[in-house]
Amino acid sequence: MTLNYSFQQMNLRERRLQFIRSYCDAFDVEPTFALRLFEEAVLELEAPSGVEPICNVEGDRLFAVHFQVASYEHTWPRSLTDASNFLDKVESRIDLKINRNLLDRFSALYIGSSKIKNNTIGIDLRPTLHDSSIKIYMHITPGEGNEDLVMTAIALDGAEYSAELTEVLIKDVVIIGFNLFLDGRSNILIAAGSPGGKYKLQGSFGKHFTAYIQKNFSHKVISIFNVSDFVAASFSKEKIEPGLHFHFLNIKDIRRYFAFNSIGNKIYDFCQSQDCVTYAGVSTTEKELKSNRLDKYSFFYNQSDTCQSNLDKASLISMAAGITR
Repeated sequence: MTLNYSFQQMNLRERRLQFIRSYCDAFDVEPTFALRLFEEAVLELEAPSGVEPICNVEGDRLFAVHFQVASYEHTWPRSLTDASNFLDKVESRIDLKINRNLLDRFSALYIGSSKIKNNTIGIDLRPTLHDSSIKIYMHITPGEGNEDLVMTAIALDGAEYSAELTEVLIKDVVIIGFNLFLDGRSNILIAAGSPGGKYKLQGSFGKHFTAYIQKNFSHKVISIFNVSDFVAASFSKEKIEPGLHFHFLNIKDIRRYFAFNSIGNKIYDFCQSQDCVTYAGVSTTEKELKSNRLDKYSFFYNQSDTCQSNLDKASLISMAAGITR
């Protein structure tokens, strides 16, 4: 390892940490053990990485301690080692036991799979342990041949989906995520996605998901789908409604299609002022979109420590990191 390379990696790590600290200062985030451990995990990633803060808004309440990080070069299963090391540190420093059973059983089956690209490491801290979680989300290579991953995830989680939705998840899965709650619960999230309606689909990826959106969702959802750069819907047995995740390469596009309450306006103003933002987006539900102004939603954005987008614009698959709700 050359001296110049060492300095370059140090600068990338410090930039990553600065992204997090600036965000925390803007939204008065108090430091906690878990947040400090997450910062350590972020600093330990040697390869170029992206940090994704997520602001969860519920009326006049903001839950801002929600981050994900992904290395652009630590592919599966190396990325799982990064996540496991973080989980070990959390358990060693905090008096709790995280239930990794679902994650471990799934990973054991597919540790050598080429269908998994990598995984993010995430934390979502709320006022109670019941609502706080560690999130390990696996990015799935789109295309045919993912039936075994999806069906295994559904079986492990004990979920039941219609035949139509199951087929969509199999054909256009982009994320299989593990929510490990700090009170010992765990569940699995599965998300399907597609490049937004402004793009011509490349091959078959997104075809089934696009048809599902057009058939089953409102005109409002379809209209936003048509102007987004990437769209995903996430499902789990815990959810009454699927989460809808709209991604935009240009953060300024968001104000054209969404109206926020005062908290959302503050978040947007902060995010658009930041450097190195590669994409941004909004997560909400179809029910929430019926209102003229969003009241319950998440606002997310991704910052690359190289200040360059790592997106493959042909598939936009990397944007699926913004699936959080």
